Formats: sequence, structure tokens, C-alpha cells
Amino acid sequence: MYVDTRTTLRAAAAATALLMTTGTVYALAATPASAAAAACTSPQWQAQFFANTTFSGTPAATVCDAAISENYGTGDPAGVTLPHDNFGVRWSLTRDFGSGGPFALTAEALDGIRVYVDGVRQIDLWQDVTTVQKKTVNVTIPKGTHTLRVDYAAFTGSASVNFTYAPRTSPEVDTTPPLAPTGTSTTYDTTTRRATVTWSRNAEMDLAGYRVFRRLKGTSTYINVTGATHLTGTTYIGVPPATGEVWYYEVRAVDKAGREGPGSIDMPVTTVDATPPAAPTGLAGSPESGGANSLTWQAVADAAKYEVYRAAGDSRDYTRIATVEAVATPAYTDATLDPAVTSYKYTVKAVDAAGNASPYATHITIAAPDTTPPLPPTELAITVEDDKGVTLAWQSGAAADTKTYNVYRAPEDLDVETKVGTTEGLTLQDTTGQSGQRFRYRVAAVDAAGNESARTDWVFGKRAVGPESVPTAPQELTGTLTGGRLNLNWTAGPYVPVTEYRVYKSETSPVPTGTDVEPYRVTQTPTLTVDDIPADEWDHFYAVVAVTQYGVASPASGSFKPVYQAHQPPAATRIYDVSGHDGMVWFVWDHVEADEGAPAITGYRVYRATEPGVTKENATALPVTTDNEFRDTEVTNGTTYYYAVAAVDAAGGEAPLSAEVSATPKAADATR
Repeated sequence: MYVDTRTTLRAAAAATALLMTTGTVYALAATPASAAAAACTSPQWQAQFFANTTFSGTPAATVCDAAISENYGTGDPAGVTLPHDNFGVRWSLTRDFGSGGPFALTAEALDGIRVYVDGVRQIDLWQDVTTVQKKTVNVTIPKGTHTLRVDYAAFTGSASVNFTYAPRTSPEVDTTPPLAPTGTSTTYDTTTRRATVTWSRNAEMDLAGYRVFRRLKGTSTYINVTGATHLTGTTYIGVPPATGEVWYYEVRAVDKAGREGPGSIDMPVTTVDATPPAAPTGLAGSPESGGANSLTWQAVADAAKYEVYRAAGDSRDYTRIATVEAVATPAYTDATLDPAVTSYKYTVKAVDAAGNASPYATHITIAAPDTTPPLPPTELAITVEDDKGVTLAWQSGAAADTKTYNVYRAPEDLDVETKVGTTEGLTLQDTTGQSGQRFRYRVAAVDAAGNESARTDWVFGKRAVGPESVPTAPQELTGTLTGGRLNLNWTAGPYVPVTEYRVYKSETSPVPTGTDVEPYRVTQTPTLTVDDIPADEWDHFYAVVAVTQYGVASPASGSFKPVYQAHQPPAATRIYDVSGHDGMVWFVWDHVEADEGAPAITGYRVYRATEPGVTKENATALPVTTDNEFRDTEVTNGTTYYYAVAAVDAAGGEAPLSAEVSATPKAADATR
């Protein structure tokens, strides 16, 4: 067997031709059969030359070919001694096809050629021909490593052979995406802030290039950092945002059909934080009482603190006056003001934890507050008093320094002052005062800074009572519900005359009193008495509305629920005469009259004891009597007895005891 490379064969062929011109024929010396076959680096072909077309025996030579493209003419291959006819060449290679996919195998030969993929014949043109025969077949090669073999036979005459294999890359044919790149790694230069990503080249023959993607840790959104252009190399250098965060890179291969393969493993890069926060927005400020300026602004994401700067008046020389820790609602109060400075300018910038400072916020100016009130109005007077209201007019004390006027009102006899209106003009009609009630009025001027002047002296006015005047709501609604008898009382308003009161009742509070509600009772006096209230209405609420002769109703009184109580017991009586006799004590008391509506008095119960301090608990209760005198004959002469009397009504109620009296029965004088 002869072992060499194609280059060596070509050189040997030239030497042979030179020797033949000298008339001497030299055959290439045969390499011993034990010599190893040429080790060809994939994707080179290993070519074996045989002196037959059956590829039997030891090859005459073994070389490495970059391609199968030979034209032997009518001779044998250069550099190896073979017959001019009936010799054979076998090419083979094993390579990684990556993701595989559709391939076209094209064979051209004069004479015979056979093509195999992993030992499976794909092309068979094995015959002696006089013209070049050609054939192309489409095959799908699975992903991974596979072996191609081409057998060629030069039978007779001229000899040539060509073979190619190439991926089919049209999108409608190639539906196999490339594999994810492997061998990936990243480095990061903290000085230049550059990230370098490297990877191993894919084995696919239809590879168009690579795309590199980046995403922020904690997110799932990838950004294509290489753009539309594919990288053809295996290195990418980029500058990720210098935010101090972790960014992940991955590489994806793209084939000539435009299909993008899956991403490589994510490769982390921890960046330095060199990104400043955004400038604060919403900076606002105002002067405060006590000589201070208050500042607020919107919080800035990533800010760890804020720096506050100040310049006096029109100066552009800003000085940092404070550092404020980041909070949800940042603010600062500048209390170090110079009273001689009429205004200050302020700005703020945010600083993150890495010390990166934002641009300055848009500056604001805060002028010293105006604390001088304007002059008070003059010539305040009542100009109209009718049933629409009280109209006031005045003159400005300092029109240039006045923005509005506040009008105040107080009842004539009370020190309860209320602001009833604010106006920019020099007149105001008070339409809210109670008709018929006399009020005091005065006015104060207010400037643009909110300073209020001294108030004018009082003037007096009263809204007249007319057909449309609304009475005040009834006040001080009280009442009792004793047994089934209801007594309600209230106080009428003093300003607008009323002709009737409408009483409303409801199970709930507040009591409905609208125009669509029928009154429970109507009365002309501020009192109502109703007998025989059913027991299921004892917990109802009541409200009262006053109505004028023109049918104008007042607001309703407050809702009121009388507290139910049973009938009161009769009043206590008085024993006004008592005496002791032989075997008897006699006494008499005043009659008791029942209250109106209360149960009638049906009798009296006498209580007797032999010790002072009579109570219903420690005394003996004697039978009830209907008279107002009693003769107690169940007594012993010489013993002092103590008595009290209580009236009893028809409902079983019993009055408190009368005052206690005492008497001693004694025998008649025997000597008499």
C-alpha cells in the first residue's frame, strides 16, 4: 500500500514525467502493506486507490482530498501506478452535520459511481459509459455525525469523476433550525464596561451566522444586541447598561433558510453601576409661617438620597444645604433663611447607592411671604332689607392691594360669628339669614397672599318676613308615653309666624316628613296629646314640621322617641287624726285623687307595726278599705302601735306610705 497526500502524489507525478522524457521509466516504490492509512482531518476525504474496480486487496495509495473532482483522461491517477483501465478509487469522510437537514448529493462520472450515506446506497451509476453520466438525489441527514462514501470505477477509455454534497437552504425545504451554540463563555471588563461573549462554531453546513441576545436578570424579555446583521465569527463584544445589575447573554445560530435555532445556555455578566438616576421632577415649594420654605418633589427610582441646593435672590451660585434620605414622599424644610433676602431659588438632584448623581431638577423660586394685611373696607352700610335677604355695600380701603372681601355675620344677641360669603365686588346679598331675625354684619379685605385686614364696625340688618319665608324647625321636642297616653311638647321658632304643626310618626329614625308623606296628626299649638296608643307603637319615633299661613314648611325637628313608662302609682296620703281607746286605735286620713288618665283610686291599705320605722316590708298589711278612716280592734291595751297608709289604684299600683303615726289603746278608768 502506498500512503501519501495528494500534494506528494502531484509532485511525484511531475518527477515521473521528467524521468520519462529522459527515456527511463520509473515506477513509484510501493509502501509496505503494514503502513497506516493517511489520517485526514474532517471534512477532508480519505482517497484509496485500487488496481481493480472491486476495491479488493491492499490500496495502492491512500491520500487526503479536499474535494472529489478528478479528470484522469485516458491514463491512471498521477503519482500512483495503476492500470490505465479498470482501476478504482474509494473516497470516504466522517463529519458532524450539526442539526442535519435536507441535502443534495450530486454525482458526475465517466465511468461508474456509487454514493453511500452511513452505508446506505443513495446513487448507483455503476457502468462503463462513453459520456459523462450525472445524477442528483435529495436526502435528509439526521443531526450528528455521519459517514459519506463514494466508490468510483474507471472501466475503459477516458475517466473523470466529480461529487458534491450541499445543504438545501430554501425556506420551504429546510425546516430544520440549527442547534444551540455550545462552548459559550463571557468576561466583563469593569474598566471599559465591555462584555465579551465567545462560543464554538456550529457544525451545520448551512449556517448563515449568529445572533446575540441579552436580558436583565429577573425578566424573561430578550433584546437582540447584534441587530439584523448576523455575526459570522464566534465572538461578540458589547457594552451592557452599567446599572450594577446582572445581565444574561445567550447566542442563537441562524441558517441560510432564515431559521433561528434555540439559545445557548445563559451566561451572566455583573455590571458596574455607573448609571445615574433620573432627575427629580415635580419640585414645588412654598413659604411657611415662622420664616421657613417648604419643598416637596416626586420620588426617583434607584435614589438612595437627595441633595438640596439653594441660591439667594438672582444669584446663580448654588450651595448644597441638605442631604435627604430617600423616602416615599421626599420633602425638606429650609429654616435657615436670611430675613434680608426676598427670594430663594432651589433645585434637587438624586444620588444612588453607588454614588451616581442625577441631573438637577428644574429650579423653582420661593419669594418671601407677604405678611402685611390690606387696609379695611370703609363706608359699610345696609342698602336693602327685603324677604330675599340683606344687601350690604362698602368702599375699598386699598383697591390695589385687595383681591377679595370676606363678609361676616352674627346674631344680634350672640357672639357666634360666621363667614357668610366671599366676593371680589363691593356688595353682597346675604340670602341665608333666617327671615325675621336681626343680625350684625361686618366686612374684611383679603390680599393675594391671604392676609386679612381688620374688620369693619358692625352694621345691623334683618331679612324681612314674606310669603316665601321659611320658619325655623321646631326645637326641644320632648314627651312622655305613660301607659297608652302620649304627650309631646316642642318650642316654636320666634321669627316666622306659623299656623299649624304637622306631626309625623315612623318605626325608624329619621322620621320621613316629605311632601308625599301623610302627617300623623296636625295641631295649632306646640303640644300634642294622644290617648290609647297601641302597645305595638310604643317604640315609634316622632318629628314635627312648622307650617306658615302660606303653606311654607320648616325643616323637620330632630326625630324623637318617647320613653315608655307605666302609670305612676297614686300620691301619698296624710293621716291627720289618730287616737287610742279601750281595745281600739282609731285614725283618719286625706282622700287621694287619681291623676288625669291614671287608674282610679280603689282603696287604702293600712300597715301596722309595734316598733317605730314602719315600712311595707317590716309591718303587717291589714285588709284594704275603701273608706278614709280605720278602727283597729286587734290591739292590746297598753301597747303602742305605729301606723302608715298607702292608696291603691285600679291597676294594682300602690302609693308610697304616708307619714308614720302612733297610738296606745288603754282601758277605761275603773274608778270613774
